[in-house]
Amino acid sequence: MAVACRIEKWRSDPYYGKVAVVQAGPGYVVGDFTGWIHGAFRDRVELPPGVYRLLSGGGEVECVVEPPSYPWHFAVPYMSGDWGGAVELRIYAPEPPEVPGGEVVELMRGEQFSIYMAAARRRRYEVRCCGKKTGFRSPPYVGDPGIRAMYEVLPDRSANRLGCRDLRREFCGGTLKDVARVAVDASRFADALYLHPIYPAMSYHRYDVVDHFQVDERLGGWAAFEAMRGELSRAGLKLVLDIVLYHVGLRNPLFPGGPFIIRDGSYTRLVKELAARLPRSALAVLLGGDPPYETFLKVWFMPRLDYSRPEAAEYARKVVEFWTPHVDGFRLDVAHGVPPGVWEEVLSPAEGRYVLGEHVGNPAPFYKAVRGFTAYVLYNGLINSLTKGAEEVADAVNRYLALTPPSALPYMNTFLENHDVDRAATRLGGHAQLSMGYALLFSLPGVPSIYSGGECGEGGLAADHTNRRPHTPCPDSQLAKLLETLYRLRSRGLGRGPLWASAKRGRIELRSLQTRVEVGSGGLVFGDTWGVREVRF
Repeated sequence: MAVACRIEKWRSDPYYGKVAVVQAGPGYVVGDFTGWIHGAFRDRVELPPGVYRLLSGGGEVECVVEPPSYPWHFAVPYMSGDWGGAVELRIYAPEPPEVPGGEVVELMRGEQFSIYMAAARRRRYEVRCCGKKTGFRSPPYVGDPGIRAMYEVLPDRSANRLGCRDLRREFCGGTLKDVARVAVDASRFADALYLHPIYPAMSYHRYDVVDHFQVDERLGGWAAFEAMRGELSRAGLKLVLDIVLYHVGLRNPLFPGGPFIIRDGSYTRLVKELAARLPRSALAVLLGGDPPYETFLKVWFMPRLDYSRPEAAEYARKVVEFWTPHVDGFRLDVAHGVPPGVWEEVLSPAEGRYVLGEHVGNPAPFYKAVRGFTAYVLYNGLINSLTKGAEEVADAVNRYLALTPPSALPYMNTFLENHDVDRAATRLGGHAQLSMGYALLFSLPGVPSIYSGGECGEGGLAADHTNRRPHTPCPDSQLAKLLETLYRLRSRGLGRGPLWASAKRGRIELRSLQTRVEVGSGGLVFGDTWGVREVRF
Protein backbone atom coordinates (compact mmCIF):
# COMPACT_ATOMS: atom_id res chain seq x y z
CA MET A 1 0.00 0.00 0.00
CA ALA A 2 1.46 3.35 -1.03
CA VAL A 3 1.71 6.11 1.56
CA ALA A 4 1.93 9.86 1.08
CA CYS A 5 5.37 11.30 1.75
CA ARG A 6 5.71 13.97 4.39
CA ILE A 7 5.95 17.09 2.23
CA GLU A 8 7.15 20.24 3.97
CA LYS A 9 6.49 22.53 1.00
CA TRP A 10 6.61 22.86 -2.78
CA ARG A 11 9.36 24.90 -4.41
CA SER A 12 9.51 26.27 -7.95
CA ASP A 13 12.36 24.93 -10.08
CA PRO A 14 13.30 25.78 -13.70
CA TYR A 15 14.09 22.13 -14.59
CA TYR A 16 11.28 20.27 -12.81
CA GLY A 17 8.59 22.96 -12.73
CA LYS A 18 8.14 22.34 -9.01
CA VAL A 19 9.66 19.96 -6.50
CA ALA A 20 8.38 18.71 -3.15
CA VAL A 21 10.68 19.14 -0.17
CA VAL A 22 10.25 15.72 1.48
CA GLN A 23 11.20 15.34 5.16
CA ALA A 24 12.67 11.92 5.89
CA GLY A 25 15.44 12.56 8.47
CA PRO A 26 17.24 12.83 10.70
CA GLY A 27 20.42 11.60 9.03
CA TYR A 28 20.99 10.52 5.44
CA VAL A 29 17.92 10.08 3.25
CA VAL A 30 18.24 6.77 1.42
CA GLY A 31 15.93 5.29 -1.18
CA ASP A 32 15.62 4.17 -4.77
CA PHE A 33 16.37 7.81 -5.69
CA THR A 34 19.86 7.39 -4.16
CA GLY A 35 20.36 3.83 -5.40
CA TRP A 36 20.25 2.84 -1.69
CA ILE A 37 23.62 4.58 -1.19
CA HIS A 38 24.36 7.09 1.62
CA GLY A 39 25.76 10.52 0.93
CA ALA A 40 23.59 12.49 -1.51
CA PHE A 41 20.86 13.82 0.81
CA ARG A 42 20.72 14.60 4.51
CA ASP A 43 17.46 15.04 6.50
CA ARG A 44 15.37 15.88 3.42
CA VAL A 45 15.25 15.41 -0.32
CA GLU A 46 13.64 17.41 -3.13
CA LEU A 47 11.55 15.21 -5.43
CA PRO A 48 9.31 15.83 -8.42
CA PRO A 49 5.90 14.08 -8.38
CA GLY A 50 6.14 10.31 -8.61
CA VAL A 51 6.26 7.03 -6.70
CA TYR A 52 9.46 6.22 -4.80
CA ARG A 53 10.80 3.77 -2.24
CA LEU A 54 12.77 4.93 0.78
CA LEU A 55 14.18 3.63 4.06
CA SER A 56 12.24 4.89 7.05
CA GLY A 57 12.57 3.65 10.61
CA GLY A 58 14.76 0.77 9.49
CA GLY A 59 12.24 -0.48 6.93
CA GLU A 60 11.38 0.15 3.31
CA VAL A 61 8.23 2.08 2.43
CA GLU A 62 6.63 3.19 -0.82
CA CYS A 63 6.32 6.93 -0.96
CA VAL A 64 3.92 8.82 -3.26
CA VAL A 65 4.68 12.44 -4.04
CA GLU A 66 1.27 13.49 -5.28
CA PRO A 67 0.96 16.72 -7.28
CA PRO A 68 -1.01 19.42 -5.43
CA SER A 69 -3.18 20.02 -8.52
CA TYR A 70 -4.21 18.37 -11.80
CA PRO A 71 -3.38 18.23 -14.65
CA TRP A 72 0.26 18.52 -13.61
CA HIS A 73 2.36 19.67 -16.56
CA PHE A 74 4.98 22.36 -17.24
CA ALA A 75 6.83 23.35 -20.39
CA VAL A 76 10.15 22.50 -18.68
CA PRO A 77 12.80 19.82 -19.44
CA TYR A 78 11.43 17.31 -16.90
CA MET A 79 7.94 17.46 -18.37
CA SER A 80 8.35 18.25 -22.08
CA GLY A 81 10.82 18.26 -24.95
CA ASP A 82 11.02 19.18 -28.62
CA TRP A 83 12.49 16.41 -30.78
CA GLY A 84 12.69 18.67 -33.83
CA GLY A 85 9.52 17.46 -35.51
CA ALA A 86 7.38 16.40 -32.60
CA VAL A 87 6.86 17.49 -29.00
CA GLU A 88 6.84 14.98 -26.11
CA LEU A 89 4.89 15.72 -22.92
CA ARG A 90 4.50 14.15 -19.47
CA ILE A 91 1.16 14.76 -17.78
CA TYR A 92 0.20 13.59 -14.27
CA ALA A 93 -3.58 13.21 -13.92
CA PRO A 94 -6.24 11.01 -12.25
CA GLU A 95 -8.05 10.63 -15.60
CA PRO A 96 -7.01 10.62 -19.28
CA PRO A 97 -6.13 14.15 -20.47
CA GLU A 98 -6.64 15.53 -23.96
CA VAL A 99 -4.09 17.28 -26.18
CA PRO A 100 -5.89 18.49 -29.34
CA GLY A 101 -3.97 17.47 -32.43
CA GLY A 102 -1.82 14.98 -30.52
CA GLU A 103 -1.84 11.39 -29.25
CA VAL A 104 -2.10 10.54 -25.53
CA VAL A 105 -0.95 7.24 -24.01
CA GLU A 106 -1.07 6.05 -20.39
CA LEU A 107 2.49 5.00 -19.52
CA MET A 108 2.16 4.08 -15.84
CA ARG A 109 -0.90 3.68 -13.63
CA GLY A 110 -0.86 4.52 -9.93
CA GLU A 111 -3.41 4.55 -7.13
CA GLN A 112 -3.77 8.34 -6.92
CA PHE A 113 -2.73 9.31 -10.46
CA SER A 114 -1.36 7.99 -13.73
CA ILE A 115 1.54 9.28 -15.82
CA TYR A 116 0.61 9.99 -19.43
CA MET A 117 2.69 10.73 -22.51
CA ALA A 118 1.38 13.03 -25.19
CA ALA A 119 3.02 13.48 -28.58
CA ALA A 120 2.10 16.51 -30.68
CA ARG A 121 3.45 18.06 -33.86
CA ARG A 122 3.00 21.68 -32.78
CA ARG A 123 5.20 23.55 -30.30
CA ARG A 124 2.10 25.40 -29.16
CA TYR A 125 -0.31 22.96 -27.54
CA GLU A 126 -3.15 22.76 -25.06
CA VAL A 127 -3.69 20.29 -22.19
CA ARG A 128 -7.27 19.60 -21.14
CA CYS A 129 -8.17 17.60 -18.07
CA CYS A 130 -9.91 17.64 -14.75
CA GLY A 131 -12.20 20.53 -15.64
CA LYS A 132 -9.32 22.75 -16.80
CA LYS A 133 -7.54 23.66 -20.01
CA THR A 134 -4.15 25.36 -20.26
CA GLY A 135 -2.09 26.47 -23.24
CA PHE A 136 1.69 25.98 -23.50
CA ARG A 137 4.43 26.81 -25.98
CA SER A 138 8.17 26.46 -26.64
CA PRO A 139 9.29 23.29 -24.85
CA PRO A 140 13.10 22.91 -24.69
CA TYR A 141 15.01 21.03 -27.39
CA VAL A 142 16.03 17.56 -26.16
CA GLY A 143 19.45 17.75 -27.81
CA ASP A 144 21.77 15.07 -29.17
CA PRO A 145 24.61 13.36 -27.25
CA GLY A 146 26.60 12.91 -30.47
CA ILE A 147 27.07 9.17 -29.80
CA ARG A 148 24.98 6.39 -31.38
CA ALA A 149 26.35 3.44 -29.37
CA MET A 150 29.22 2.63 -26.97
CA TYR A 151 31.47 -0.38 -26.52
CA GLU A 152 32.34 -1.02 -22.87
CA VAL A 153 35.77 -2.39 -21.93
CA LEU A 154 37.34 -3.27 -18.57
CA PRO A 155 41.04 -2.65 -19.39
CA ASP A 156 42.58 -5.54 -17.45
CA ARG A 157 40.20 -7.98 -19.17
CA SER A 158 40.90 -6.81 -22.72
CA ALA A 159 43.40 -9.71 -22.96
CA ASN A 160 44.78 -12.54 -20.81
CA ARG A 161 48.51 -11.90 -20.88
CA LEU A 162 49.12 -13.29 -17.36
CA GLY A 163 47.07 -16.51 -17.53
CA CYS A 164 44.77 -15.43 -14.70
CA ARG A 165 42.64 -18.07 -12.97
CA ASP A 166 41.03 -16.30 -10.02
CA LEU A 167 38.82 -13.78 -11.80
CA ARG A 168 37.78 -12.11 -8.54
CA ARG A 169 41.29 -11.14 -7.44
CA GLU A 170 43.97 -11.63 -10.08
CA PHE A 171 45.20 -9.25 -12.76
CA CYS A 172 44.82 -10.78 -16.23
CA GLY A 173 47.24 -8.32 -17.82
CA GLY A 174 45.26 -6.50 -20.50
CA THR A 175 46.86 -3.22 -21.60
CA LEU A 176 45.65 -0.10 -23.42
CA LYS A 177 47.17 -1.56 -26.59
CA ASP A 178 44.74 -4.49 -26.20
CA VAL A 179 41.91 -2.08 -25.42
CA ALA A 180 42.56 -0.21 -28.68
CA ARG A 181 42.54 -3.44 -30.66
CA VAL A 182 39.18 -4.72 -29.35
CA ALA A 183 37.59 -1.25 -29.51
CA VAL A 184 38.59 -0.68 -33.14
CA ASP A 185 37.12 -4.07 -34.02
CA ALA A 186 33.87 -3.00 -32.34
CA SER A 187 33.68 0.21 -34.42
CA ARG A 188 31.41 -1.80 -36.74
CA PHE A 189 28.58 -1.27 -34.25
CA ALA A 190 29.73 1.54 -31.93
CA ASP A 191 31.16 5.03 -32.29
CA ALA A 192 32.50 5.44 -28.75
CA LEU A 193 34.60 3.46 -26.30
CA TYR A 194 33.32 3.47 -22.72
CA LEU A 195 36.51 2.70 -20.81
CA HIS A 196 36.66 1.62 -17.17
CA PRO A 197 39.21 3.21 -14.79
CA ILE A 198 42.81 3.37 -16.00
CA TYR A 199 44.39 4.95 -12.89
CA PRO A 200 46.97 3.32 -10.59
CA ALA A 201 44.89 1.35 -8.08
CA MET A 202 44.91 -1.56 -5.67
CA SER A 203 42.69 -3.96 -7.65
CA TYR A 204 42.44 -5.18 -11.24
CA HIS A 205 39.15 -3.30 -11.72
CA ARG A 206 40.85 -0.05 -10.56
CA TYR A 207 37.86 1.41 -8.71
CA ASP A 208 40.04 1.78 -5.58
CA VAL A 209 42.01 4.64 -7.15
CA VAL A 210 45.45 5.50 -5.74
CA ASP A 211 46.21 8.41 -8.10
CA HIS A 212 43.50 10.13 -10.17
CA PHE A 213 46.07 12.04 -12.23
CA GLN A 214 48.08 9.17 -13.71
CA VAL A 215 47.68 6.24 -16.11
CA ASP A 216 48.63 2.89 -14.57
CA GLU A 217 52.00 1.63 -15.81
CA ARG A 218 50.53 -1.88 -15.85
CA LEU A 219 48.37 -0.62 -18.73
CA GLY A 220 51.35 0.97 -20.51
CA GLY A 221 51.27 4.43 -18.89
CA TRP A 222 50.77 7.72 -20.69
CA ALA A 223 52.52 6.58 -23.86
CA ALA A 224 50.01 3.74 -24.29
CA PHE A 225 47.14 6.11 -23.54
CA GLU A 226 48.21 8.53 -26.27
CA ALA A 227 48.73 5.69 -28.72
CA MET A 228 45.26 4.34 -27.90
CA ARG A 229 43.72 7.78 -28.45
CA GLY A 230 45.32 7.90 -31.88
CA GLU A 231 43.93 4.47 -32.81
CA LEU A 232 40.45 5.44 -31.61
CA SER A 233 40.52 8.70 -33.54
CA ARG A 234 41.53 6.97 -36.78
CA ALA A 235 38.63 4.53 -36.32
CA GLY A 236 36.15 7.36 -35.65
CA LEU A 237 35.69 6.36 -32.00
CA LYS A 238 35.13 8.80 -29.15
CA LEU A 239 36.39 8.08 -25.63
CA VAL A 240 34.12 8.10 -22.56
CA LEU A 241 36.23 7.58 -19.42
CA ASP A 242 34.98 6.12 -16.14
CA ILE A 243 35.79 8.57 -13.36
CA VAL A 244 35.63 7.51 -9.69
CA LEU A 245 34.88 10.35 -7.27
CA TYR A 246 32.50 8.93 -4.64
CA HIS A 247 35.41 7.12 -2.99
CA VAL A 248 39.18 6.64 -3.31
CA GLY A 249 41.55 3.72 -2.71
CA LEU A 250 42.90 3.01 0.77
CA ARG A 251 46.46 3.78 -0.42
CA ASN A 252 45.45 7.11 -2.00
CA PRO A 253 47.66 9.90 -0.47
CA LEU A 254 44.50 11.98 0.10
CA PHE A 255 43.32 9.48 2.76
CA PRO A 256 42.89 9.88 5.71
CA GLY A 257 44.02 13.51 6.03
CA GLY A 258 41.57 14.81 3.43
CA PRO A 259 37.78 15.24 3.42
CA PHE A 260 36.61 11.90 4.81
CA ILE A 261 34.28 10.81 7.62
CA ILE A 262 36.51 9.21 10.27
CA ARG A 263 34.87 7.49 13.26
CA ASP A 264 38.07 6.34 14.99
CA GLY A 265 41.22 8.28 14.07
CA SER A 266 43.84 6.04 15.71
CA TYR A 267 42.33 2.86 14.26
CA THR A 268 42.17 4.50 10.81
CA ARG A 269 45.85 5.50 10.95
CA LEU A 270 46.75 1.90 11.85
CA VAL A 271 44.80 0.62 8.84
CA LYS A 272 46.60 3.12 6.61
CA GLU A 273 50.00 1.96 7.90
CA LEU A 274 49.08 -1.68 7.25
CA ALA A 275 47.95 -0.77 3.73
CA ALA A 276 51.39 0.69 3.02
CA ARG A 277 53.19 -2.42 4.28
CA LEU A 278 51.06 -5.41 3.29
CA PRO A 279 49.84 -6.76 -0.07
CA ARG A 280 46.15 -6.40 -0.78
CA SER A 281 45.54 -10.15 -0.36
CA ALA A 282 46.87 -10.03 3.23
CA LEU A 283 44.82 -6.93 4.00
CA ALA A 284 41.67 -8.66 2.78
CA VAL A 285 42.22 -11.40 5.38
CA LEU A 286 42.91 -8.98 8.24
CA LEU A 287 40.21 -6.38 7.69
CA GLY A 288 36.71 -7.46 8.73
CA GLY A 289 33.61 -6.01 10.33
CA ASP A 290 32.72 -2.32 10.16
CA PRO A 291 35.51 0.03 9.03
CA PRO A 292 36.44 2.92 11.38
CA TYR A 293 35.65 5.37 8.54
CA GLU A 294 32.81 5.80 6.01
CA THR A 295 33.26 3.67 2.89
CA PHE A 296 31.53 2.47 -0.24
CA LEU A 297 29.26 -0.38 0.93
CA LYS A 298 31.53 -1.19 3.92
CA VAL A 299 34.45 -2.02 1.61
CA TRP A 300 37.58 -1.18 3.64
CA PHE A 301 39.61 -0.49 0.50
CA MET A 302 37.25 2.32 -0.61
CA PRO A 303 36.96 5.23 1.86
CA ARG A 304 34.15 7.63 0.94
CA LEU A 305 34.74 11.33 0.34
CA ASP A 306 32.69 13.71 2.49
CA TYR A 307 30.97 16.13 0.10
CA SER A 308 29.57 18.20 2.95
CA ARG A 309 33.11 19.66 3.03
CA PRO A 310 34.04 22.05 0.19
CA GLU A 311 37.53 20.61 -0.20
CA ALA A 312 36.00 17.32 -1.46
CA ALA A 313 34.18 19.09 -4.30
CA GLU A 314 37.32 21.12 -5.04
CA TYR A 315 39.37 17.92 -5.37
CA ALA A 316 36.76 16.27 -7.62
CA ARG A 317 36.56 19.37 -9.82
CA LYS A 318 40.35 19.31 -10.30
CA VAL A 319 40.15 15.67 -11.43
CA VAL A 320 37.46 16.48 -14.02
CA GLU A 321 39.38 19.56 -15.15
CA PHE A 322 42.57 17.50 -15.57
CA TRP A 323 40.97 14.78 -17.74
CA THR A 324 38.59 16.90 -19.82
CA PRO A 325 41.16 17.76 -22.57
CA HIS A 326 42.00 14.06 -22.96
CA VAL A 327 38.49 12.58 -23.39
CA ASP A 328 35.15 13.14 -25.11
CA GLY A 329 33.00 12.32 -22.11
CA PHE A 330 32.75 10.85 -18.62
CA ARG A 331 30.91 8.08 -16.85
CA LEU A 332 30.48 9.02 -13.17
CA ASP A 333 30.89 6.05 -10.85
CA VAL A 334 28.34 5.97 -7.96
CA ALA A 335 26.90 9.29 -9.12
CA HIS A 336 23.85 8.65 -6.93
CA GLY A 337 25.98 9.01 -3.79
CA VAL A 338 27.09 12.60 -4.46
CA PRO A 339 24.70 15.57 -3.94
CA PRO A 340 23.30 16.92 -7.24
CA GLY A 341 24.43 20.45 -6.37
CA VAL A 342 28.00 19.20 -5.99
CA TRP A 343 27.87 17.57 -9.43
CA GLU A 344 26.84 20.89 -10.98
CA GLU A 345 30.00 22.47 -9.55
CA VAL A 346 32.33 19.52 -10.22
CA LEU A 347 31.26 19.04 -13.85
CA SER A 348 31.54 22.68 -14.92
CA PRO A 349 34.94 22.09 -16.66
CA ALA A 350 33.34 19.31 -18.76
CA GLU A 351 30.60 21.47 -20.27
CA GLY A 352 29.84 20.28 -23.80
CA ARG A 353 31.11 16.75 -23.14
CA TYR A 354 28.81 13.71 -22.97
CA VAL A 355 28.35 12.82 -19.28
CA LEU A 356 26.41 9.91 -17.84
CA GLY A 357 26.08 9.00 -14.20
CA GLU A 358 25.82 5.57 -12.60
CA HIS A 359 22.48 5.24 -10.84
CA VAL A 360 20.99 1.84 -9.97
CA GLY A 361 17.53 3.21 -9.10
CA ASN A 362 15.31 6.13 -10.11
CA PRO A 363 17.56 9.19 -10.77
CA ALA A 364 14.68 11.71 -10.50
CA PRO A 365 16.38 14.27 -8.19
CA PHE A 366 19.66 14.17 -10.17
CA TYR A 367 18.57 15.03 -13.72
CA LYS A 368 19.02 18.75 -13.19
CA ALA A 369 22.75 18.20 -12.55
CA VAL A 370 23.54 15.22 -14.82
CA ARG A 371 21.63 14.79 -18.04
CA GLY A 372 21.91 11.04 -18.59
CA PHE A 373 22.25 7.98 -16.35
CA THR A 374 22.64 4.22 -16.51
CA ALA A 375 19.08 3.11 -17.30
CA TYR A 376 18.67 0.45 -14.61
CA VAL A 377 14.89 0.98 -14.59
CA LEU A 378 14.83 -0.20 -18.22
CA TYR A 379 17.47 -2.90 -17.68
CA ASN A 380 15.55 -4.50 -14.80
CA GLY A 381 12.31 -4.31 -16.75
CA LEU A 382 13.74 -5.96 -19.87
CA ILE A 383 15.74 -8.65 -18.07
CA ASN A 384 12.64 -9.67 -16.11
CA SER A 385 10.17 -9.51 -19.01
CA LEU A 386 11.93 -10.67 -22.20
CA THR A 387 11.43 -14.34 -21.30
CA LYS A 388 7.72 -13.77 -20.60
CA GLY A 389 5.64 -12.02 -23.23
CA ALA A 390 5.06 -8.92 -25.33
CA GLU A 391 2.59 -7.39 -22.83
CA GLU A 392 5.14 -7.54 -20.03
CA VAL A 393 7.89 -6.07 -22.24
CA ALA A 394 5.67 -3.20 -23.40
CA ASP A 395 4.72 -2.42 -19.78
CA ALA A 396 8.42 -2.39 -18.78
CA VAL A 397 9.32 0.01 -21.61
CA ASN A 398 6.44 2.35 -20.81
CA ARG A 399 7.27 2.40 -17.10
CA TYR A 400 10.82 3.43 -17.98
CA LEU A 401 9.52 6.19 -20.27
CA ALA A 402 7.14 7.38 -17.55
CA LEU A 403 9.98 7.75 -15.03
CA THR A 404 12.49 9.37 -17.41
CA PRO A 405 12.15 13.03 -18.48
CA PRO A 406 12.06 13.73 -22.24
CA SER A 407 15.24 15.84 -22.05
CA ALA A 408 17.17 12.91 -20.50
CA LEU A 409 16.02 10.12 -22.84
CA PRO A 410 18.59 10.77 -25.63
CA TYR A 411 21.43 10.74 -23.05
CA MET A 412 20.49 7.64 -21.06
CA ASN A 413 22.89 4.68 -21.20
CA THR A 414 20.72 1.69 -22.12
CA PHE A 415 22.13 -1.83 -21.74
CA LEU A 416 21.37 -5.52 -21.31
CA GLU A 417 24.54 -6.18 -19.31
CA ASN A 418 27.58 -4.45 -17.86
CA HIS A 419 30.50 -5.28 -15.59
CA ASP A 420 28.31 -5.20 -12.45
CA VAL A 421 25.55 -7.63 -13.48
CA ASP A 422 25.17 -11.15 -14.83
CA ARG A 423 25.72 -11.61 -18.54
CA ALA A 424 22.53 -11.22 -20.55
CA ALA A 425 23.07 -14.59 -22.23
CA THR A 426 23.00 -16.21 -18.78
CA ARG A 427 19.89 -14.31 -17.68
CA LEU A 428 17.91 -14.54 -20.92
CA GLY A 429 19.04 -17.86 -22.34
CA GLY A 430 18.42 -18.20 -26.05
CA HIS A 431 19.63 -16.22 -29.05
CA ALA A 432 16.08 -14.99 -29.79
CA GLN A 433 15.72 -13.22 -26.42
CA LEU A 434 19.18 -11.65 -26.71
CA SER A 435 18.43 -10.44 -30.23
CA MET A 436 15.06 -9.02 -29.18
CA GLY A 437 16.72 -7.23 -26.27
CA TYR A 438 19.33 -5.53 -28.44
CA ALA A 439 16.73 -4.71 -31.10
CA LEU A 440 14.71 -2.90 -28.41
CA LEU A 441 17.76 -1.03 -27.06
CA PHE A 442 18.68 0.25 -30.51
CA SER A 443 15.02 1.15 -31.21
CA LEU A 444 14.66 3.29 -28.08
CA PRO A 445 16.13 6.75 -27.48
CA GLY A 446 19.43 6.78 -25.63
CA VAL A 447 23.02 5.60 -25.98
CA PRO A 448 23.03 1.78 -26.01
CA SER A 449 26.20 0.07 -24.82
CA ILE A 450 27.58 -3.36 -25.64
CA TYR A 451 29.76 -4.82 -22.89
CA SER A 452 32.90 -6.44 -24.31
CA GLY A 453 32.02 -10.04 -25.14
CA GLY A 454 28.33 -9.26 -25.36
CA GLU A 455 28.58 -9.26 -29.15
CA CYS A 456 29.71 -12.89 -28.84
CA GLY A 457 26.81 -13.91 -26.57
CA GLU A 458 29.16 -14.78 -23.70
CA GLY A 459 27.73 -15.97 -20.39
CA GLY A 460 28.89 -15.38 -16.82
CA LEU A 461 27.87 -14.34 -13.33
CA ALA A 462 28.65 -11.18 -11.37
CA ALA A 463 29.02 -13.12 -8.09
CA ASP A 464 32.19 -14.96 -9.16
CA HIS A 465 33.34 -12.36 -11.75
CA THR A 466 32.90 -14.85 -14.60
CA ASN A 467 31.06 -11.95 -16.24
CA ARG A 468 34.54 -10.37 -16.45
CA ARG A 469 36.42 -13.08 -18.34
CA PRO A 470 39.23 -11.82 -20.61
CA HIS A 471 38.06 -10.85 -24.08
CA THR A 472 38.01 -13.54 -26.78
CA PRO A 473 37.33 -12.47 -30.40
CA CYS A 474 34.32 -13.95 -32.21
CA PRO A 475 34.66 -12.93 -35.89
CA ASP A 476 31.72 -15.05 -37.10
CA SER A 477 29.20 -14.02 -34.44
CA GLN A 478 25.63 -13.65 -35.75
CA LEU A 479 24.86 -11.34 -32.84
CA ALA A 480 27.67 -8.98 -33.87
CA LYS A 481 26.27 -8.89 -37.40
CA LEU A 482 22.84 -7.99 -36.01
CA LEU A 483 24.40 -5.18 -33.96
CA GLU A 484 26.06 -3.82 -37.13
CA THR A 485 22.68 -3.68 -38.88
CA LEU A 486 20.93 -2.05 -35.92
CA TYR A 487 23.73 0.50 -35.63
CA ARG A 488 23.34 1.49 -39.27
CA LEU A 489 19.57 1.84 -38.88
CA ARG A 490 20.06 4.39 -36.10
CA SER A 491 21.46 6.78 -38.71
CA ARG A 492 18.09 6.47 -40.49
CA GLY A 493 16.15 7.55 -37.41
CA LEU A 494 15.77 4.31 -35.46
CA GLY A 495 15.59 5.25 -31.79
CA ARG A 496 14.26 8.76 -32.32
CA GLY A 497 11.46 9.91 -30.03
CA PRO A 498 8.88 10.57 -28.90
CA LEU A 499 7.63 6.97 -28.87
CA TRP A 500 5.68 4.55 -26.73
CA ALA A 501 5.19 0.76 -26.54
CA SER A 502 2.28 -1.61 -26.96
CA ALA A 503 1.80 -5.34 -27.52
CA LYS A 504 0.46 -6.44 -30.90
CA ARG A 505 -0.01 -10.07 -32.00
CA GLY A 506 2.72 -11.29 -29.66
CA ARG A 507 5.18 -8.61 -30.82
CA ILE A 508 6.30 -5.35 -29.21
CA GLU A 509 5.34 -2.28 -31.18
CA LEU A 510 7.18 1.01 -30.65
CA ARG A 511 5.24 3.85 -32.24
CA SER A 512 5.96 7.52 -32.78
CA LEU A 513 4.43 10.20 -34.97
CA GLN A 514 7.11 9.53 -37.61
CA THR A 515 8.08 5.84 -37.30
CA ARG A 516 6.87 2.40 -36.29
CA VAL A 517 9.00 -0.49 -35.06
CA GLU A 518 7.82 -4.04 -34.41
CA VAL A 519 10.11 -6.43 -32.51
CA GLY A 520 9.42 -10.12 -32.09
CA SER A 521 11.29 -13.41 -31.69
CA GLY A 522 11.88 -13.62 -35.45
CA GLY A 523 13.12 -10.12 -36.18
CA LEU A 524 12.51 -6.40 -36.39
CA VAL A 525 10.44 -4.33 -38.82
CA PHE A 526 11.26 -0.64 -39.04
CA GLY A 527 9.02 1.67 -41.01
CA ASP A 528 9.37 5.40 -41.65
CA THR A 529 8.48 7.90 -44.37
CA TRP A 530 11.20 6.40 -46.62
CA GLY A 531 9.84 2.88 -46.52
CA VAL A 532 10.05 -0.34 -44.52
CA ARG A 533 13.16 -2.27 -43.52
CA GLU A 534 12.99 -5.83 -42.13
CA VAL A 535 15.78 -7.40 -40.08
CA ARG A 536 15.64 -11.13 -39.29
CA PHE A 537 17.32 -12.60 -36.21
